Amino acid sequence: TMPDVNNGNLILMAHSGDAYISFFAYLYKLEIGDMAYVTYNGIRYKYQLVNIYNVDKVGKVKIVRNYDRTTLTLITCTKDDSLHQTVYIFELV
Repeated sequence: TMPDVNNGNLILMAHSGDAYISFFAYLYKLEIGDMAYVTYNGIRYKYQLVNIYNVDKVGKVKIVRNYDRTTLTLITCTKDDSLHQTVYIFELV
């Protein structure tokens, strides 16, 4: 869902690593409490990182989030690990 949907979840996936398409190359540096911003329809939405976890890279990802909150989920490959993906859960503040 888009950021203006109450209790929705905007999910973005991108590559990490060294390639020119590695839009999430530096996500591994994030820590709980860090902020992320999304601009949609001229409105800037502010999210705070509340959870980081790894899952096996099997073609699907279980998203663990609070369904009573509007969230942003970012998913990318785990740094230096070809068997897992890292999931970053942010909540709208």
